[in-house]
Amino acid sequence: TTEQRKKGTSGTTMSNQFIQRVINYVANEIIIKGLANSKTFQKVAVRTDHHLTKMQKSGEEQLNKTLEELAKQQISSASSTGAAAGGPPQAPMTGFPGFVSAFFKEIGKDMGLRK
Repeated sequence: TTEQRKKGTSGTTMSNQFIQRVINYVANEIIIKGLANSKTFQKVAVRTDHHLTKMQKSGEEQLNKTLEELAKQQISSASSTGAAAGGPPQAPMTGFPGFVSAFFKEIGKDMGLRK
């Protein structure tokens, strides 16, 4: 009797899974075809793509501009230190300010702004 219950349960589970898959397939086909043929959805998709591309481009430009400005500031501040005047070299900064300073010095080197 327990074997019959197990068989009945597994058969019901399999049929439920099959029905669920069929319903999901039909719903997906209706939704996908409906959206693909919708002029409104196509307009929204094109506008969204255009807006995201524009935002990405302006973000990259702003980041590059900021990095260039910071690199120039680091170069000008490095040239005004005692090491440039022929005095003894200064110890590097420590902590987070030291990290930021070293980071932008390396960026300046990579960009060809520093030797």
